Amino acid sequence: MSLSLVFVCLLGSVTCACIDDIPLNQWPMLRSHNAGTGYISRAVPLWQVAKNQNENFTEQLNCGVRAFDLRPACTDDGIIMRHGSFRISYRLEDAMRETITWSNRNPQELVVVSNSHYSPNNADCRNKVWELMNNLKLMRSVGSDGSCEQLRGMTVGDAKQLSRTGGGGHVFIVEGEGMCSDANWDSSLTCYRADGNCHRGSPRSEQITQELLTYIRATASAEPRADRLFTIQAHWQYNTQSVLDMLDAGSDILMDTQLSDINNIASGMIFDLEYINFFQVDNACLYGPVMFFALRLKALGFVN
Repeated sequence: MSLSLVFVCLLGSVTCACIDDIPLNQWPMLRSHNAGTGYISRAVPLWQVAKNQNENFTEQLNCGVRAFDLRPACTDDGIIMRHGSFRISYRLEDAMRETITWSNRNPQELVVVSNSHYSPNNADCRNKVWELMNNLKLMRSVGSDGSCEQLRGMTVGDAKQLSRTGGGGHVFIVEGEGMCSDANWDSSLTCYRADGNCHRGSPRSEQITQELLTYIRATASAEPRADRLFTIQAHWQYNTQSVLDMLDAGSDILMDTQLSDINNIASGMIFDLEYINFFQVDNACLYGPVMFFALRLKALGFVN
């Protein structure tokens, strides 16, 4: 039984209208950071510095993910996904077909696909991605016309109506960071510092973790802009030095998430946060169901 069906069984008295009336930019969703990296094989050189997710899209959705941070790359061989300069050898079309199939099987759920960081970042690549979505009978991406005004006043119910697939699912497409979604990126929140790292029990780990938690609280305290979605980046950031330190420690992005216990710690904060939209994490299936249930309970007002 899927997470969604379990949730329906547990909260059968909650009506769809209750959910549908929630503003879309205040609807809490677990979002996978660099979602396409779930398709990176560990046999690929330097996967440690590029792989933010351990599972494919279907598995991420089954873990509780409801939004994808999608970064398309237009190549001579077709449209794939990327993380920085790292190209992911998996067709975007196939990943989206997985998403549509899952959504059709879980029609009560809204799945949001947020496009950003196009490579190359030009009109030709963007148009190719939008054409691919259109060929899959998905909605035209909000923001593709250069305006985010369509998001103003939009509710979850509105988003579902707009994004309904031919099979009854709901896959909402939006132009993300740099267009219709505020990233709230803080590059200083690295796992590795000159005098310690984020791994629990290591020198200064508590202080380093507390800095990330402080950022989460601060970001969640700001009321979202009326015509924008927004992200809380509940994960570690990496620069050149922190990547070198990570490799020197024999770690990787997935392991840093596990050894810092950040997904577990962050899940315990959800009930106390004021505004949540995209709750973005690395290694999303690590405590994914816990975060999903916490976010859903928060949204439905079962907690303060």
